[in-house]
Amino acid sequence: MTLEKVTDRVYADTNPVGAGNAGAILLQDQVVVVDSQYLKHAKELRQEIERVTSKKIRFLLLTHSHSDHVFGNEVFRDCEIVAHRSLKDRMQELLSTTWSKEGLEKQIAELRKTDPERASRFEGVQITLPTRVFDEEFKITEGNLEISIRHVGGHTRDSSIVYFPNEQVLFSGDIIFSQTFPYGGDPTADPDEWLQALKDILGMSVKTIVPGHGPICDMHEVQAYIGFIETVKSNMIAMIRAGKTSEEITRNENYPAFYSKSADQRRQSTLAQWYKVWHQRSS
Repeated sequence: MTLEKVTDRVYADTNPVGAGNAGAILLQDQVVVVDSQYLKHAKELRQEIERVTSKKIRFLLLTHSHSDHVFGNEVFRDCEIVAHRSLKDRMQELLSTTWSKEGLEKQIAELRKTDPERASRFEGVQITLPTRVFDEEFKITEGNLEISIRHVGGHTRDSSIVYFPNEQVLFSGDIIFSQTFPYGGDPTADPDEWLQALKDILGMSVKTIVPGHGPICDMHEVQAYIGFIETVKSNMIAMIRAGKTSEEITRNENYPAFYSKSADQRRQSTLAQWYKVWHQRSS
């Protein structure tokens, strides 16, 4: 892993294999990390941060609860791990089911047969919960520097964005998959909240976006996402009102391509979840 220098104070890993992006913000006397990826990535991430700076890592901010963003939390046990309250709730819920010791062992055993590389991402993981939660927003201030993490929902119920206004940098979490189709198939995904979050970002002073997946981008990607989601919503609601079946409505050919060639499975699960939400709201 090699951290990319985004600005004088911001670094990011935007090319992890099989994991979400992560990054670090260097304040005057401390470092704030955004997302922990999988365990093996987290170890490399911490090593790279400590190679770049001798400042102490004090905070880990989590953008959402998906495993490729939180399974490396244990590497930052000596830090304050901050997340939205619903993120901690969801992690605790999963600890009693699919993320329990037995649940993870079962997943690893099955993946070893079909996808050994992916199985390795789960091996040795000790689920580590946030140590501090917030309801709307949490801020870290040092001198004239300030970082905020704000709950927005959308991609998941617990999704948040991290904003560093001093250098006009935003960590969007997975509400942006730069240059590829997003994943909106989580059962708590809400396309209306997603759309509102993107519109709110347009009103912020942001020059550079570190997305949840994909390369560094800017407001052009936000505008592209807004246009796509608004088009899907308009077409989908029109078909719902016309009495079309769910199969007819969620067909890929009904909507713009939007980077879909390499993400057909994500596209189909996303359209199915968005249909579920809008169908319920249109009833």
